[in-house]
Amino acid sequence: MGSDGQPSVYLSAISHSLGAKVALPELNDPEVRERLDTLHEQGLRHCRVSAKPPVTLATESACATLDRANRSDVDTIVYCSDTPPHVGRSRDLWDFQLSIDHPASPGIVVGGSACGNLGPGLAIASSQVRTEGSTVLLVTTDRLTAGTRYLANGETVLSDGAASCLVGPRPEGPSFALRGLASSVRADAEQSSKSLAVAQVTARTIGHARSRAVDPPSAHNIKLLLTGHYGRAPRAFLAMSAGVAPEHVHHPRLADVGHCFSADVLIGLADLLQSDTVANGELVMLLTASPRSWSVAIVERVEGS
Repeated sequence: MGSDGQPSVYLSAISHSLGAKVALPELNDPEVRERLDTLHEQGLRHCRVSAKPPVTLATESACATLDRANRSDVDTIVYCSDTPPHVGRSRDLWDFQLSIDHPASPGIVVGGSACGNLGPGLAIASSQVRTEGSTVLLVTTDRLTAGTRYLANGETVLSDGAASCLVGPRPEGPSFALRGLASSVRADAEQSSKSLAVAQVTARTIGHARSRAVDPPSAHNIKLLLTGHYGRAPRAFLAMSAGVAPEHVHHPRLADVGHCFSADVLIGLADLLQSDTVANGELVMLLTASPRSWSVAIVERVEGS
C-alpha cells in the first residue's frame, strides 16, 4: 500500500524500439536543414527514422518489456498513439494484440494528447491496477507520416519509435513506484494570438497539475525532471512551470534520439534504471506535454525483486 492507503503502482521492465539513427544534415527535410545551426545549438544531433508502422515498433518494444520481466501474461493493454492509422485505430490495436499473442487481453486505445499521450495512458493503467489489481502493458508508439520533422513549438526534431512498460501492483525487478499523478487540460490554450497569454495559460495549467500530483513534503526531495526532448528554452519553461530548476532536467538521450513523440519520458526512465543517476528511494518528476494538455507524475526509484 502507498502512504495514501491506495494500492501501490509500479512501472517496470521499461523498453523501447527506435528508428535508425540519422544525423540531422543527412535528412531530406528542407525545414530541418534551414535550422541546423539552431538545432545544433539546442543540443540536437540526430533523429530516428523508421519505415516500420507504429504497430510494428510497438510490438518490438512490448516484446522486449515482456522478455525483460520474464512473463507472457498481462491483464490489460493500453495502446497510446496519435499517428493516423492505416485502416482504423481499432485495427491497429487488434493487430498489436495479435502480434504479441494476446488476442484475448482487453485493450484500451489512448489518443488525442499528441506528445503527451503517456500521461493519460498512465492514468488509465494505474487506475486498472488500483481497482482490479491488474498488470497492464502500457505502450506508446508514433511515426512521422507526412510533413517536416521540425517541431517549431518545441525547437526540436520528431523521431519514430515506441516505448513500453508494465504497470502493476508489484515491481518486476528495478522499477519506479508511482507516488502521484495528475493531468490538466486547456483546449483553448492556443486561441490567443499573443504568445505571452498562451505561455501564462500553459504555466498556470501545469502548475495546477503539479499541485495535485505532488504532496508538499515531497516537493523539496525531487532530484530530477524528465520531460520531452525539446530545445533548451521550451525545456526551461516547462521545468519552471512545474516548479523545478531548469538545470535539474535530465535529458541524456536528447542528441542521440531527438523527440520521439510521447515515448521520451519512458526512454529517460529506462536510462535511469541502467545508470546510477538516481538512487533507491529518490524521487523523479515526469512531465508529459502537448500544446493543450499536461500531466505531472512523481515516481520513486525502487530495487524490486
